[in-house]
Amino acid sequence: MKYLVDTNMAPITNVEGTIMNEQIKEGKEHEMSFKTIKFEESETEVGLITLNRPGRLNALSLEMVEELQILFGQLYSREQVRVLMITGEGRGFCSGADLKDARLSREAATFITNATIHLVTIQKKYANLIHDMRRLPQPIIAAVNGPAAGGGMCIALASDVIIAGPRATFTPSFINIGLSGGEMGTTYFLPRMVGSARAAEILLTGRTVDAAEAERIGLVSRVFEEGRLMEAALEIARRMLEKSPMGLRLTKEALHLNLTAPSLEAAIELENRNQSMCCCTPDFLKAVEAFSKRGKG
Repeated sequence: MKYLVDTNMAPITNVEGTIMNEQIKEGKEHEMSFKTIKFEESETEVGLITLNRPGRLNALSLEMVEELQILFGQLYSREQVRVLMITGEGRGFCSGADLKDARLSREAATFITNATIHLVTIQKKYANLIHDMRRLPQPIIAAVNGPAAGGGMCIALASDVIIAGPRATFTPSFINIGLSGGEMGTTYFLPRMVGSARAAEILLTGRTVDAAEAERIGLVSRVFEEGRLMEAALEIARRMLEKSPMGLRLTKEALHLNLTAPSLEAAIELENRNQSMCCCTPDFLKAVEAFSKRGKG
């Protein structure tokens, strides 16, 4: 699809340390064509990202990773997009890294015996997707419509709200192919979601968690019946849009930063700062005025 890239977007770096923004600066705007993802504003202020390689269950090719990085950089400064949804085209959410990707196969010949080259050219490129998602100011709703394996599971875990359809599954497949079960934030997110004992059992065995279990253990917030998933994601997005722009963004920030707050005092200090900032916005003053009028009525 065609998309205009704003060259004032937040700096997104590739694994060589080059600012990717500089690679597309050919004037104020540059028209980009995405081949592996789709982006649309499904409603005013709501952006929908669709992973679009259905023939490969939306596996993460290097091209898809790079296109997502560019899109995330674009969205960072797009204040008119306040909430994001991400899903997969077809019957899958994302099956993880595409091991049949021609580019990946070519590069494998150079790093197969050199861990440093792999770390720089491949590992950090994939892992930076998670950093980019967490840095985005917009809340991200993952609508998991089918299998989410490997890196696909990681994209879901990095989202702010995870909902699922009945066919959704979650598989930390790395350990099943000779790798560590810790990948792209799994050992950070999963224990916080389901508890350390459950996370250990899932990551050490590489077993699949189906939609019903995912809801029961807190991996997803809700499971929706067949055909209702995207409607439900949009309903959640609309409820978020009822909140003030500043309040929404600072809530995501606090949830993210306070996961690693060193103390209750530090967490509350961040919340204090956010509340004081929000108290000075027109949205807060309007809300207080409206509440006062309701009380008098």
